[in-house]
Amino acid sequence: MTEESDEVSFLSQSRKDLHREMKQLDGKNGLVLKNVIISGHRTSLRLEPMMWKGLGEICEREDLALNEVCTLIENRRVQSSLTAAIRVFTLSYFRTAAQENWGWQPYSFEQFVSPSKKKN
Repeated sequence: MTEESDEVSFLSQSRKDLHREMKQLDGKNGLVLKNVIISGHRTSLRLEPMMWKGLGEICEREDLALNEVCTLIENRRVQSSLTAAIRVFTLSYFRTAAQENWGWQPYSFEQFVSPSKKKN
């Protein structure tokens, strides 16, 4: 099996998992309410089931409790809401993990800057 077909089978499986999860959410608002304790204060968070699952996997991998991870995120957020910060953190965490697993290096900003247009 080639690397390309490995990627296709991985993506196909991911799409199946996503499709199954989205089907379960059909007709529901899709958000799950949970209470967490952040810096000693109880607060409620409404996130998608997939975000809760991802946070759980991060907690397991890092050997931290959900409250500890949420406190870390809260202490580092600047302008966004806590739920938005958790979504961004979760996405960033798994993107970084994917890059590490595949030996990818983060792109530098310079790669996305287009050359200036010449004036006639």
